[in-house]
Amino acid sequence: MTSTISRRGSLSGAAAAGALAAFGLAGCAPQSSQGGSSAPESNAGAATTSWRDKPEMPTDIAETLEADLVVVGAGNGGLVAATTAAQNGAKVIVLEKIGNIAMAREAIGALNSKLEPDHMEDVPTLMNHANMTQSGDANMLMYKTWAEKSGEMIEWMKETLAPKDITFPLEWHAPDDPHAYYPVMCYNPILGEYNPDGPNYGAYMHLEALNDVYTNDLGGEILFNTPAKMLVQDEAGKVTGVIAESEEKGTIQINASKGVIICTGGYGANKEMLDDLCPGNSNWCVLNSSVTEEGDGIRMALWAGAELEAGGACMVWNRGIMFDDTEFDGSRMGGDIFLPGSQPFLHVNANGERFMNEDQCYPMSYAAGANQPGHFSWIVWDGSYWEDIQKFDTCGCSRLTPAPSGTAYNADVYDCEALTKEHLDSFWLEPRIESGALKKCDTLDELAEAVHFDADQAATFKATVERYNELAHAGEDTDFGKPAYRLSPVDEPPYYAARMAGALLVTINGVITDVNSQPLRKDGSVIEGLYVCGNDQGGFYPHNYPSNFTGINAGRTATFARIAAKHALGVE
Repeated sequence: MTSTISRRGSLSGAAAAGALAAFGLAGCAPQSSQGGSSAPESNAGAATTSWRDKPEMPTDIAETLEADLVVVGAGNGGLVAATTAAQNGAKVIVLEKIGNIAMAREAIGALNSKLEPDHMEDVPTLMNHANMTQSGDANMLMYKTWAEKSGEMIEWMKETLAPKDITFPLEWHAPDDPHAYYPVMCYNPILGEYNPDGPNYGAYMHLEALNDVYTNDLGGEILFNTPAKMLVQDEAGKVTGVIAESEEKGTIQINASKGVIICTGGYGANKEMLDDLCPGNSNWCVLNSSVTEEGDGIRMALWAGAELEAGGACMVWNRGIMFDDTEFDGSRMGGDIFLPGSQPFLHVNANGERFMNEDQCYPMSYAAGANQPGHFSWIVWDGSYWEDIQKFDTCGCSRLTPAPSGTAYNADVYDCEALTKEHLDSFWLEPRIESGALKKCDTLDELAEAVHFDADQAATFKATVERYNELAHAGEDTDFGKPAYRLSPVDEPPYYAARMAGALLVTINGVITDVNSQPLRKDGSVIEGLYVCGNDQGGFYPHNYPSNFTGINAGRTATFARIAAKHALGVE
């Protein structure tokens, strides 16, 4: 391994930026070149174009390359597909539109693997729970395939990366609550020795290790700064290659005798596609994590004859903290990231009213606030917040307090530091208080003034807090049914409030495929030679991400990428 993947230096020196990028939440996403409406503005006399329009096939091919398999996208799916294929003797060329591989996710969801024989989940229970989050129209064959194949995927990944000093601790802690469903499935790859109590500076490194295997050990090739533009098809419609734009050579064609695998990450950075496909799901976001994910793979697949999954949706965190001057202006920007926004503290709307059971998963909490006046909510807590957070015992990436040692990833997913009150205060609270986004006051009257409630709203707010405190002290939420251990009275100064909206992570609807990741035409026929994986692939989340399934997106991405590569090569 090179020193680039075995250092604390860059993770501590650029801890926040690196970890945010690794979790899909770094910086401000550049807007796509399209305009703000569903189609870009055109010059006078020019034809209006749309993201749906198929371009003309270029004729000025500067170079033609040959490969068994072409993989579009060097990320959580693409590198898995490329490495799998290279291990099976295939000549693989990976096309990546930017100058480096993607950052890894810290959580990979895999079920019932031989790595952890003591932690088995009932697959039908999981599938039925998942389908309830999707209004009953998720593709259960896709879920079943992931459930049956993800264990093999994580076993393969561990075997492949163990020589690179990557370990695979499993997160299995969950609160003692029969109504809380946290299936055991989350592996958190770590470079070097895993510290069960944190910090863990070796997180987010397994893709770099996988790239090392693919390029250095297996001799695989990645063409950076070479975005794929469209697919090449024969007369029967079979995909036989890719047209790409090389920064050095111009337009090139890569022929693929075994197939093309698309893993480009969805369309979260394409404003035109967001406005067209999922405005309601994303309009009330004040952050957008997508940077390069402009729908390239989805568009290419559609132009090749694939069908797009009905509807449109995004995975939206309830972590977009708003400044006083932040507006919903269509940019999906203007806020700051705030991990404590995912804690089940009291939520009130713009009129000071409580409106929900705050013990909801991330996108549900966001959606509840988005449907209130002004499309946001205020999250409110008091000086006993650390004790409350410990009692809440949230799981996955919302965790802010350590779980029992060795049962969970006890490090902040944004900077890999150990979870402590001191870290929470210094990394999350104090900078937002200083910026003015987080309000901190000695009395509720002062807090109501700080959040700009008028007299009637302030009176409602104080009555709401009084009522909420009564419920918390009684240990029963007869208004909305929140579990008692996640009720937290607001009666100990100082008092805090943050105006919360959405933080768009990724888009989650895509091209309809079969269980081999082959896209389907509207008549149900398979497009031969083409595979679509990850956030470009439909079937899992037509409406909403089941965020209590920690790691499922990275897990299903890797699983279906591996399935695609093996199917393309005809290997088991």
